[in-house]
Amino acid sequence: MRNILLIVLSVIVTLVCVKNTQTIDIDLIATGKIALWKLLLAFFAMGVLFAFLLKAGKKAKQQENSTNFDPSEDDDQDPKPKLSDEDRDFLS
Repeated sequence: MRNILLIVLSVIVTLVCVKNTQTIDIDLIATGKIALWKLLLAFFAMGVLFAFLLKAGKKAKQQENSTNFDPSEDDDQDPKPKLSDEDRDFLS
């Protein structure tokens, strides 16, 4: 399913870039002319990078939280005292 979504997304991005070939004037930090498809592609790439960084940060936080949990604390209790003598005889 993920591969299909990536293919559809790449087709959509390609179609948008092909349809927007005109040049535009930019007055942000410096003035100049740039092709609109380059600008759209740059903003799309920044969005993908931003989403990747957010996802990586979330994974790191989940790993940090999972290392704080010590499952060996539950292993200290011996389950045998909970069993009756008949149950121990049946299991052995």
